[in-house]
Order: sequence, then structure tokens, then C-alpha cells
Amino acid sequence: MKHTIEEIKEYVEEHKKEMKDSLKECKEAPDFLKNSEHFWHVWTSGCWLNNMLEKAGATKEQIHDIGFCHGQRSCFGNAYEWAIKYLEQFENNKFTDKPGLELADKINEQYLGV
Repeated sequence: MKHTIEEIKEYVEEHKKEMKDSLKECKEAPDFLKNSEHFWHVWTSGCWLNNMLEKAGATKEQIHDIGFCHGQRSCFGNAYEWAIKYLEQFENNKFTDKPGLELADKINEQYLGV
């Protein structure tokens, strides 16, 4: 199934209050990130991604791993586009990224040349 950024934005608009509340209560994210517009896009597109993965039959472990990868990729990339790419990869059994240091090194090399 083809997904769009507009689809994510509509979901965010429908669930904005609940997402703001959950972000406010998140202990893992420091306050300086919680106030960042970029982080808001990462957070909300990640919420959409988690919801859609659950609907697509992903396990809790798969949702965690894909969500972690989404967060890592979104540091330098467009959070909405990565959410769509990862959902479509999952739906087509083509998700291959693994969260963690190896992915971080790959991203750093791609964007920073290090």
C-alpha cells in the first residue's frame, strides 16, 4: 500500500492532544528536545508509524526496532519520509535495518563522511 505524508499529517491532527500529552510525560526525551520542532515531527511520525505497524501485524519487538531505526534515520533525514519508507518496507517484507551502533555509523558516514 502506498502511504503519504498527508496521511501522517491527518493522523497527527486527529491525535495531537494525546501526542502532546505523551511527549510531555516521556522521561527518556530531555526537555530541550521536547521543545524542538524537528523532534515534534520525529515524535508524531513515529507515533503514526507505531500505530500503522501494529495494524499491519508487527510484534512489539518489531515495532520497537523499526521505531528505533526511524528515530536514528530522522536525525538527519525527513521523519515523515522515513516513517513511510519503513512502514512500506515492513509491509513488503523488505525491512533490513537493525537499530544501534552499526546503523549510527552508516548514517554518520552517509551524512557526515565520518
